[in-house]
Amino acid sequence: MARATIVITGAATLCLQLIASRVMTPFFGVSLLIWTGILSVTLLCLALGYFYGGVFCRGRSAQSLRAAYYLSPALSGLWLVAAVLLYPVCLGPLASLSLVGGAFLASLLILAVPLILLSALNPLLVALERPQHGEADAGAGWVFFISTMGSVAGVLVAAFAMIPHLSGRHSILVIAGTLSLLAALGGRRGPVLVLGLAGLVAALVLGVADPAGRDGRMVRDGADRPWITLAAYPSAFGVLKVVDVGQGDGSWRMLLNDGLAQNGFDAQGRSALQFTHFLEAGAVHLVPRPRKVLVLGLGAGVIPAAFEARGARVEVVEINHRAFEAARDHFGYRPGPATTLVFADARTQVRGCSGHYDLVFVDLFSGDGMPEHLMTREFFTDVHSCLAEGGVVAINSFLDAEHAEPNRAMLATLVRVFGRVAFVEQAHPPSRPITNAFLFAARRPGDLNRLAEMAVEASGAPPAMAAQMRESLRSLQLVDAASALVAGAGVLTDEDNPLAALAAPAQMTFRRRAVATIPDPILVD
Repeated sequence: MARATIVITGAATLCLQLIASRVMTPFFGVSLLIWTGILSVTLLCLALGYFYGGVFCRGRSAQSLRAAYYLSPALSGLWLVAAVLLYPVCLGPLASLSLVGGAFLASLLILAVPLILLSALNPLLVALERPQHGEADAGAGWVFFISTMGSVAGVLVAAFAMIPHLSGRHSILVIAGTLSLLAALGGRRGPVLVLGLAGLVAALVLGVADPAGRDGRMVRDGADRPWITLAAYPSAFGVLKVVDVGQGDGSWRMLLNDGLAQNGFDAQGRSALQFTHFLEAGAVHLVPRPRKVLVLGLGAGVIPAAFEARGARVEVVEINHRAFEAARDHFGYRPGPATTLVFADARTQVRGCSGHYDLVFVDLFSGDGMPEHLMTREFFTDVHSCLAEGGVVAINSFLDAEHAEPNRAMLATLVRVFGRVAFVEQAHPPSRPITNAFLFAARRPGDLNRLAEMAVEASGAPPAMAAQMRESLRSLQLVDAASALVAGAGVLTDEDNPLAALAAPAQMTFRRRAVATIPDPILVD
């Protein structure tokens, strides 16, 4: 039983680290600085547990060691039950206080107690087994080996069984219940049995009492607008939420991925975000009658549906099958016979394709921006190879007016591959530094000259949206290697890709805005 305990608690330790990071992502993001805080707290707690577990063993009787050995998972289970009640009301204020400092404190809140207690079991087991089996059989190396093998199993369980199917809340409760049951079985009697059973019952009650995804619950933001969660889709690529915001004709329906808006529809069922209208209008202006279209990133299905309606054959590449489920269930996306859905990583899918597509749309966001491996010279070279003669690439990207380096690096990379890039900054108020950038590149760079002549009125966008698009079009710049926008900017490659460091300030700016805008209960998984 003692060795089985060390394996299971080793699994719980790694499960908790992965799940805690997913719980924290909507509030603190995924920037390099945030992950530094999470990993630092994790390693510090493990080190403290190993140290104080060893100190506790000195001069203790076998009976005391055994009681402590099973008391640790019992206390860990109870703490995790408490953490499930605490973190929904604590993460928002901590993120508002400071993203980096708040991430440290949030990690301590969720992880410190269980990680210290569970890592202390390793030296406790060494001390328990030494009198029975001797030094050769009960060495620290063997104990840490089986504990680490349990951690490997924990990673697999978290990645393939918990995160894709359960909310972070329910995942933590499963771990709490498992630890409590383990303590009750190992302790068998006395306080350990009572604490273990108490933790098990509490985890079961909280798990059953909370409806999956908290569908239908309404909260209000600072402007007193109602926010209603219609559905939640846990996945390996973040928690997708469908949310209605506001009431009546001014309401929105949004698709959020860990707090990042994938798309939004107005009360009339039209896309309410400018990027879909602008990318479609710009692409059709440059290629009026596309026959084959490749869409990298499904979102809510707006772009692929629009081009299938235009008579094109459409291939959609989406890594997350649950994004399709959300688009189908709540945004009316119904792909017809002219659309092919491919569930794969865009980088893998474009590798090796050649000269087929008249249009390629790139709308790939994860966490707080585009994934690093989808912004390199090698990736865009593959995209270039996908284009037919006269083909065009349309890209949706973030732009932070205060931290321009990530965008300059992306422009420099596109210029290296395509020779020329059309850059449009979405019009935005000065108080909002984060906006979208619309980028166009072409197999024939000279074709981009025609973008300035785009007739926004012919795009079919609602009047208010068309006015915003006209304002954005005024910012059009044609960027080549001699442009000041890319002067001194490095090209992103698979071998030299500093994007994580370059983008960290912009990602934190975006996350601060998300935390300030979206009510905490909507961000909580």
